[in-house]
This record gives sequence, C-alpha cells and structure tokens, in this order.
Amino acid sequence: MFNPPLIYGSLALLLLLGLIYEWNSGSKEIKLQGSLAVQDSAGEMVYEKLSNGSLDLFVDLADGSIREAFLYEKKEQNGLYKTRLLSDDELLKFYFKSSISGFRNAEPFRVLSASADSLAIGAEDSSGNYLTKTFVFDGPHVVKISDELELASGSFGNISAFKTFYRNRNKSIDYGTSFSRDHLAYSTTEDVFNDEQITSVRGREDYVGNWIGYSQKHFVVAVFDKEAQHKISLYPADSSGVYRFGISEDAVAVAGGFVSETSLFLGPKQKNILEEIAPHFKYNLDLGFVYGIGEFLIVVLNFFHSIVGDWGFAIVLLTLAFKLLLSPLQIMQINSMVKMRKLQPKIQEIQNMYKNDQQKAGMEMMQLYRKEKFNPLAGCFPMIPQIPIFLAMFWVTREAFEFRGESFLWIPDLAESDPYMIMPVLMGAMMYLSQMMMPKPPQTQGMQAQISRQMMIVFPPMLTIIFLFMPAGVVVYSVINMALSIVPQALILRRVETTS
Repeated sequence: MFNPPLIYGSLALLLLLGLIYEWNSGSKEIKLQGSLAVQDSAGEMVYEKLSNGSLDLFVDLADGSIREAFLYEKKEQNGLYKTRLLSDDELLKFYFKSSISGFRNAEPFRVLSASADSLAIGAEDSSGNYLTKTFVFDGPHVVKISDELELASGSFGNISAFKTFYRNRNKSIDYGTSFSRDHLAYSTTEDVFNDEQITSVRGREDYVGNWIGYSQKHFVVAVFDKEAQHKISLYPADSSGVYRFGISEDAVAVAGGFVSETSLFLGPKQKNILEEIAPHFKYNLDLGFVYGIGEFLIVVLNFFHSIVGDWGFAIVLLTLAFKLLLSPLQIMQINSMVKMRKLQPKIQEIQNMYKNDQQKAGMEMMQLYRKEKFNPLAGCFPMIPQIPIFLAMFWVTREAFEFRGESFLWIPDLAESDPYMIMPVLMGAMMYLSQMMMPKPPQTQGMQAQISRQMMIVFPPMLTIIFLFMPAGVVVYSVINMALSIVPQALILRRVETTS
C-alpha cells in the first residue's frame, strides 16, 4: 500500500546523503595575494596588462604565458568587481602558455605593439629564430593567440604547437560555499563530455577532441578549436606538484617559418555563451541527469527575468506557471483527499470488523475502493513530474551564472544557502502542515501506523536540515510551490468538513 511518509522519508534520506557528498567535495576558501605588479623593483616591465573591459590579462614577458586573468562582474549595488580565473599565486598556481616546439627565447619578450584590445610581443632564440606572439580579444570572453615563428636558416622539420595549462592540486578560489566544485573538463570523439578531478590523473592520458579546460562553480577556462579536432593530453603532477593539460597540433608551415592559432575562453557558465564556443562545450554548465529539463528552465527563467528584471521574482513566476500547468494533477490530488476523508468511516468500520485478520481487511478495503471508484495512488500523481523539476532547479540555481550574487528579499545570494535560515525553516513548517492535512492511512494499527507517526515527526526537521545547505533559489521555488499546494487543499478540506 502506498505510504507517502515512508516514500518522502526515503527520498529525503537520499537527498541528505547526496548533499553531504556534494558539500564534502566542494571547494574551500583560499586566500590569495592581490593582482600582479606589472613592474619589478627597478621599474622594468615584467607583465604586460591587456584589457577589454570584461577581462584583464597579465602576460609574462619572460616566456609569453598568460599568468593571471580577471573577469569583470557587474553588480548593481557594489559596482564592478573582478573575479580571478587564472592565478600566479604560489598557493593556487594556474596559468596558460602556447608555444612552438624547438623555440626557447634567449631573452625576455619585448612589446612590439599594444592597443585597447590587442598586444604583440616578440623574442629571439639563440639561433636567431624569432617568435611573434599576438593576443587579440574576440568578444568579451575569448582571446585569440597567434604564434608566428620566423626561421633564421634551415628548417625545424616536423614541429608541433602546444597550448598548455599548468595547475597545482589546490582547490579553486572559493566562489561560494554551496557545492563549489572544480574539475578538469574536456570533450573527445569517444565521449562528448568528460570531467574528473585533477588529482585522479596518475599517468599520461591522450585523446582526440575540440577542447579542454578547467571548470569551476560559475566559471570555466578552456582552450578550444571550434572547427577542428586535435590531440588532447593530460599529464600527472611533476616534482613541484604542477599538472599539465592541453592541446597539441602540427604547426602550419608558411614562407620562412611556422604559425599556430589558439583560442582561449575565460568566462561565466551562461547557456547562451557556452553554446557558441565549441561542440558540447555547453555541458560545462552541469545540470545533472535532467539536463534537458534544466536547459528548458533556464530559457523560461531568462524570459521571465526579461519581464520583471529580478531573478527572485523570475523564480516566483516560474513556480506559478508550473503550478498552473500541473493544476489538473493537483485537482486530482485534492479530490482524492476529499474522497479519502469521506471514506474514513467505512474504512474504520472494516478495520474494526476484521482487526484480527489483516488480509481480509485489506481485501474488503480493495472492494470498497473499486465500488467507490477510488484510487489510493492518485494522491502521489502531482509528485511525479515535480521531482525532475525540483532536481533541475537545484542544478540550475547551483551552477548557472545568472543567479550568482543575485539578491531576493532578505537573501543576499540566490546561488548560496539562506544565511538567516528563514526559507528552510518555513519549508519544514509547511511540510508539517501538509502532513497534518493528509487523511490518516487506511491501516491505523501495527508497524505501519507507528512508522507513519514517526515520519510525521522526523521528516519536517530532516527536510529543514537538507534545505539549510541548498541554494536559496531552489528553496524559494520549493516554498512557493508548497504554499500553492497546501492553501487550496486547506480551503477545500475545510469546506468539506463544514458541509458534511
């Protein structure tokens, strides 16, 4: 026999275990130094800063690598502030370098030209070969890097171009406390999307694909080629604890040398942005096993946000829309509860009559259900479509950049847990009220009745604890959804009681 408290309790336990796992796998805050100084103590340029208003890049003139990157974020109250995506800090070493095999500059690179959205630097090796590196912004979150090698004499033969990330094992900069995960991410011909912890790379791994990068809670950094596939390589940590991963390809021969082009993405996890980068790149926005539903929710939420201009109210409108869409199922649930209330006297009569023969009592109640055309499972029908929607909302509010730092009512950040615990407590209280409104189960004696009574006591506090750790956005959705469920139920059941 269907037992809602037992089913709900089992789901709550599974959610709690999953939340504990997610929490333990999350990033912990690390404190980093400020941005790089572009000059040394003698006033010599060490790093060249390149900025387009969305990204700040610091290019190391010693080897031409991008040592640090800062993404500008726009906040209504606090103005513009920057988030670090690449870091040259000793605590978190994470930088990018493109190169052509066989070239080792003998002296630091020199600035050849610089403008608002481009930078060209050059250096020579001991044999007189000259490498020109050009950095050009291609939109707000992409920088294109060109490595052009001019040969002094002879030929390098078959040479390769390398586009490599260097990173130690330390956790990412803490961009939030709620399930802030970081991992390697790449796409191959065998699997459209792969993610793994960097510490799991124990030996060299080689694949073929379009892109590879590093995914963090709301951001991703990756080297990519939208049109062609290349060799993707992952390397274990070296003696200093630094891992390497990136793309290699044959450099293109030109008159007197070789040239290689590189595209580097440094930006937020926004669906419309990720879809334009490379095949399967959108999966960096982790929406779990209900990805399709999550994508749909993002589209709908963006639509509502375009109307109201607030992500919290966009969640409210989404909840109202789904509640209206699923209203036939809720009507079915309410009718089932009303009919169960009306059948309670007859059910009680059967239980009293066959209290020593549970099998006979069950058979008589089934006959009663058939006679009255009552389905005891009808009450669970509204829950079935709501489960995948809830799971999708959890992943959307956790991962989607749109909710980062967005406030609603007293909640400062919809992507983080409610710091005042108001919404989780409210959710638990409403769950308790919902259980009190439920008709008593057909069997009021024995172990089942004891379990039902215990679940009515245990489940609301358990649910409250679970929601304490969840992103506030999904809790707002759940509270509004629950309120829209219990209010009409309470009104209709009260009317039934007064008229009966």
